[in-house]
Amino acid sequence: MLESSAVSRQAHLNGSQTKSVIGVKREQPTSWSDSENRGPSSKRVKMSAGMKAKTMETNTTNSLFRKFVHNALDERAAGSNANFELLRRKFSTDPGGEDAPSSLELQNTISALTNTVSRLNGSCSQLVKDIINCRWVARESGFVGSYVKLLGNLVSAHSNYMDLIVNMLVQHLVWLHSSAGKLPNHVPVKRSVIYERVHYALQFILDLVPTAAFSTLFPALISEFPHKSESKKAHVTYVSNLLRVIEYAPSLRNKLLTFVTDRVIKIDTEIQVDLDDLEDEQGEELEAEITGTDIEGNEDAVTNIKDTVDKLDAMLDILFSYYSKSFPNKSVESPTQESIENFGLIMKLFNSIILPTYRSRYTQFLVFWAAQKAPRFSDTFCVTAITKALDNTLQPGARQAAASYVASFIARAKLMPGQYVQIATKIMCRWLGAFIDQRSAECEGPDVSRWGGFYSVCQAVMYIFCFRWKDLREIEEDEFGVIGERWVGFLQNLNKAIASKFNPLKVCSPAVVETFAKIASHFQLVYCFTIMEQNKRKGLSSQGELDSYFPFDPYNLKRSKRWIQGCYNEWEPIEGLEDEEEEDNDSSGESDNDNESVAEEAVADDESEAHE
Repeated sequence: MLESSAVSRQAHLNGSQTKSVIGVKREQPTSWSDSENRGPSSKRVKMSAGMKAKTMETNTTNSLFRKFVHNALDERAAGSNANFELLRRKFSTDPGGEDAPSSLELQNTISALTNTVSRLNGSCSQLVKDIINCRWVARESGFVGSYVKLLGNLVSAHSNYMDLIVNMLVQHLVWLHSSAGKLPNHVPVKRSVIYERVHYALQFILDLVPTAAFSTLFPALISEFPHKSESKKAHVTYVSNLLRVIEYAPSLRNKLLTFVTDRVIKIDTEIQVDLDDLEDEQGEELEAEITGTDIEGNEDAVTNIKDTVDKLDAMLDILFSYYSKSFPNKSVESPTQESIENFGLIMKLFNSIILPTYRSRYTQFLVFWAAQKAPRFSDTFCVTAITKALDNTLQPGARQAAASYVASFIARAKLMPGQYVQIATKIMCRWLGAFIDQRSAECEGPDVSRWGGFYSVCQAVMYIFCFRWKDLREIEEDEFGVIGERWVGFLQNLNKAIASKFNPLKVCSPAVVETFAKIASHFQLVYCFTIMEQNKRKGLSSQGELDSYFPFDPYNLKRSKRWIQGCYNEWEPIEGLEDEEEEDNDSSGESDNDNESVAEEAVADDESEAHE
């Protein structure tokens, strides 16, 4: 089995294609009829004679190398190490040294060792380590083919060498210095070719020992992942190679994508922590202009944050690109099975990694983007988030996060159909109505610690209304036909919540409340300002304030932003609303510049930052 597999792969390496899988051009076979001056018969006789002589020479050479290897191993077993050490030095000698063997000599030695691989047991472990650690990736394609064949024979005959070999190969998947592809008297090998050679070797080994994918390869891949402090190119290179591994080790797909997503989101959240560590004014300015101008102050900290943002941007771009291969360019009613499976994986990542992570900034846009590839995906995401938001068995923080996700998604998902907006909002509004009926007798006033789930849903509905109010209207008809539009009936439950003893206008984010109050008043849905003024005038206290985290706020990463632009709903000013605000200010004779801008902070500031 092993021999036939090795022969097949060697034939693939030495076939008639122009370019091999290990990155070196192959010579095309010479045509038998390339000359008109010599008859085909005489030429065939001459070529056959030449080939016969060359074959005899090759056989003699191979015989000599096999004899040398056998003698070295025999003498080693008898207690004499001279030739064994000479054999070791062939692989351990510096390729730039005067006594360094040629690639052809090493290749012949490797072929001889392959024929006696069963003898390379633990007593020969030092020789095997020398072979594993030799500079193989920068040599000719013929050498690489022979070397990979030996590695395959080694892991098949001696499983104890699997870890050494796989770890060596994985260590070649990191960012390599250009010197890795350079040897004296050899044509330089490009970094991309080196990576392909390593992937070829890994695939060859996994074909022989499939169980090594989980037992050996996956732990090795995890251990070599770049530290968060390493460069963008180090992270981009390694993540790209991990995704390449999935092509020939599909059993590792879910585990590798889970691991990569986890590393990406850790970098994501670290950026937010670093921004918080800067002085408030400087941190806000950097967050707003994270990809732009220089900022005075703690220049080292600012530079580090910008470098980390650039790294995050590049890694997310790779993930978007990877998933895009299985998703349609536009939203479709009937997604492919591959799309369904990939979205299922992304939802698992959302539930296990993204949702539980506090205040990540960009990683969650993977699910935002994927969920809009089909209406059924949007429905799945919303149902998942709403179910968690309404589940009173979950911790308050988990419920609030879920409500924030569903609110931000529905508000910002440009490709989400209007009927889906209504369905999701109806579920939450009906829950609000039922909650008030069941629990209002227990309420003694606003208390976010006790009624946090209720306030989270209230805030979600208000936030959705600010963006998707057009989708929350329905046709009004009488017996003579259409007479206009009206608000969907379930919004009355929101009005009911606002007027209840729970007093969500006191607890929910002031920016969201202010914006909702203006828009709801403008469209005559509900008038909130009376309650808001009473809260201020009476100095009504509440136990805490609801967090105003909305995970799909504008996307500011330069490179990966391209994946979001076509499916992102930007904030649009409402015609006539600003005029009403100016009239109200004029009639009251009051001007409060600080409070005047509160409404816009919830939904407009980030848009202007994104366009700077």
